[in-house]
Amino acid sequence: MSLQSGSWQTISTPSPYPLANNGEGHLTFGFPLLQGSMHYLYTPSALAVINGTVMVTLRINTAGPAVFNSLDPISGTCTIPVSVRPFFWANDNGNGSYDRWWSNPRSAPLAAGTATITVPLLPEYWSSVNGQFASADDATRLAFARAKLSVSRLGLTFGGGCSFGHGINLASGEADFVLSDYSIR
Repeated sequence: MSLQSGSWQTISTPSPYPLANNGEGHLTFGFPLLQGSMHYLYTPSALAVINGTVMVTLRINTAGPAVFNSLDPISGTCTIPVSVRPFFWANDNGNGSYDRWWSNPRSAPLAAGTATITVPLLPEYWSSVNGQFASADDATRLAFARAKLSVSRLGLTFGGGCSFGHGINLASGEADFVLSDYSIR
């Protein structure tokens, strides 16, 4: 998948969020400090049908005491750590219960270092916008299978607290996000 910054979009503040490519051609951005937020980072899918395994390799570079902040308004009642995780959007970027699917529980914590997230495109590794695993029952398995046949976007979301994509920013310090691979194999 292309990592050219012009091919990627965000749900963020500001929108569009400033994305760039580093000298190695990797997609990169700086996390916002106090003001602003990063929620979704995605690109149109070149594949309408996906199967196999999603593989994402990323790095987070920090300076100072980088403290990530979940922007989930009800984060005090849940304990999902601030993290980044793969997701896919189906059915022409629909807003239905089974149009967005998140890798669950596989994710990477937002902390300095390199991580690779490997997620088979099997129902037991993905959950819907309402947190229901695709393996929950026959109807949900069918909805997941249908979504994999009509993929419109692939990407990552940032969240914590009670949600996977309600966004994050930095409470202190500095941090850059570097995406070096997003592929389906």
